[in-house]
Amino acid sequence: MLKYTFFILLFSTLFTTLNAQANADCVTAKEICDKKNLRINSAGGEGSNRSEADFMACFMSSENKGQAEENSTWLKFEVAESGTLAFTITPHKQDDDIDFVVFRSLDGSCQNMKVVRCNAAGDPSNWASHSKCLGQTGLRSGESDSSEDAGCADSDDNAWLAPLNVLKGEKYVLLISNVSSKGPGFDIDLSGTALLPCEKKKPIAAVKPTPTKPKPTTVATTAPAKAAPASIGGRKVEVGEEVKVKSRKIKIKLWDSQVQDGDIISVYLDDKKVIDHIYLLLKPQEFEIDLPPGKEHYLTVFADDFGKAEPNTAMVLISDGVREQTIDLVAGRSKQESVKIISE
Repeated sequence: MLKYTFFILLFSTLFTTLNAQANADCVTAKEICDKKNLRINSAGGEGSNRSEADFMACFMSSENKGQAEENSTWLKFEVAESGTLAFTITPHKQDDDIDFVVFRSLDGSCQNMKVVRCNAAGDPSNWASHSKCLGQTGLRSGESDSSEDAGCADSDDNAWLAPLNVLKGEKYVLLISNVSSKGPGFDIDLSGTALLPCEKKKPIAAVKPTPTKPKPTTVATTAPAKAAPASIGGRKVEVGEEVKVKSRKIKIKLWDSQVQDGDIISVYLDDKKVIDHIYLLLKPQEFEIDLPPGKEHYLTVFADDFGKAEPNTAMVLISDGVREQTIDLVAGRSKQESVKIISE
């Protein structure tokens, strides 16, 4: 009887350990398909590979000296429709210190990832009743920080970072660590206008078209379409999206929507540089550009300095005074992304 009891206890212990470790590595991250509440019952240990989150900038002043994994859980998701994304993490033990890192996977793997949010804020557990850096944490509207260093010493420190502006097709990985205790889990609730693969976009009500009189046939006299530059600074130019504008005087705003990490860019209109060497901030910087004659032009972001991590990713808002259109342009060492501007 004792023999059977021993095996039952051993099996129970192994099952609990394996269950806790199931998502403790990036390669075994749990996939999130919608923004419904997700409950993680237990978090313990760091999986089979504890070097996946070494030298994280916001953890460098912590006791772990840059190591972000402690009682870790990895989650992943893909963006089905562009928009904003936020989340709230609620620890099951309210005085636990929960930290997290959000990565954007540049190729869908765990080997090529860029940190876009990093939160190591925290306090001793016995300060839970009055600490701004314990309890619930995550990304929420109204916050502007992309990173919080370890501790809670500064007057503006708290447990929250700014939401993400995400684009369709992007893949993200989220590391959540309980640095206080082994065992207790957490709930995570995602929110925002972005959609995940299992969520359906609300249908747009059909509008009956107004009958129009046929226009008389005319012979086209416009100049042939202008081709995009093949390369700028020796780097290939790839045209992705296109926008239409109703004015030749446009305003553009540029910012780094992820982590402010030292990215410096220049902006080209066709093959002419129109904005020279600007440091990308989280706060948008505005510029005014006059479009030269011609119906089509190409706006390209060129990376002058990659900062702490490649590639450079710039959010670009184009306004013609009537509407605003936002595009995410990526600039790497071998190619730059460009947006086609059509003057109506």
